[in-house]
Amino acid sequence: MYKVIIDHNPSQSDNEVVKEGLIKSYEAQFGERDKEFSIFLKSDSGKVFGGIQAMFDSEAIYIEALWIEESLRKQGYGKKMLAAAEREAIENGCRFSLVDTWDFQAEEFYLKNGYEKTGELKNYWHSHSKLFLRKKLHPSEFNFSPAVSSQISLIHRWLQQDHIKEWIHGTGLQNTLKGLEKFFHGESSTTYWIGYHKGTPFAFLITSPEGPDATTLDLFICDLNYLGKRLAVPMIREFLTSQFPNVKKVLIDPEATNARAIHVYQKAGFKIIGEFIASWHPVLHYQMELYMKDLLNPKKEIGA
Repeated sequence: MYKVIIDHNPSQSDNEVVKEGLIKSYEAQFGERDKEFSIFLKSDSGKVFGGIQAMFDSEAIYIEALWIEESLRKQGYGKKMLAAAEREAIENGCRFSLVDTWDFQAEEFYLKNGYEKTGELKNYWHSHSKLFLRKKLHPSEFNFSPAVSSQISLIHRWLQQDHIKEWIHGTGLQNTLKGLEKFFHGESSTTYWIGYHKGTPFAFLITSPEGPDATTLDLFICDLNYLGKRLAVPMIREFLTSQFPNVKKVLIDPEATNARAIHVYQKAGFKIIGEFIASWHPVLHYQMELYMKDLLNPKKEIGA
């Protein structure tokens, strides 16, 4: 005979029997159990101030939990951890990233990072809705991550090269270096990125929010081995579609004499909308913009 028993204080061993039974049933149907992993945000002393708990589930990664200490929120750490989880997913052959959250929690965060809402259970708990979101991951020869402090010497070396110094120097260079330090200390809304080609760092990109629906962009191909390889246009498109699919438009402002950069930006889909004299370098600059709806529309040929 078997009895159905309600236990409000179950033992860990009893819970493990149920959990392991479920796992064995899953493995019998689908093979070996998917592995779990964690990503942590730690101080120099090793104390944990945030983290992600995730697992691989067939062709997807499932974000089980994402948490950051309240005093460190809205400083870009969540974006960095999420990007690391997505890179891990791509390297393990995943095509999607899945997450669920509450309408009062992180919906806006995930939407800004390229997720789309796929489902909603209204009034699921205390009149709040449970949301289900998904992001399609694009295995690519390019990937991008916010720079980390250990890369400061690499960035400094890059910025000292002649083909970079021609366009960023004086006040502009000093502003970039100061901004980079603030970014590493979590004191800047500007994000400094490293672009990778098949795992090799080769590009330096800078973005900053501009109002509620736009972002600015600046970028350099820094590794000399990658110059003249026609990688700039596909890199820009991949960067914007993977990192900023939900902004309305992107702004960039090259010097008017930088014909090569202007040509690349136009090929990527930017259009000249005006000109100005920059305060950081008093020469003529072009203001260029790109609407993301044009870049994301596969029926429209950009730069033809």
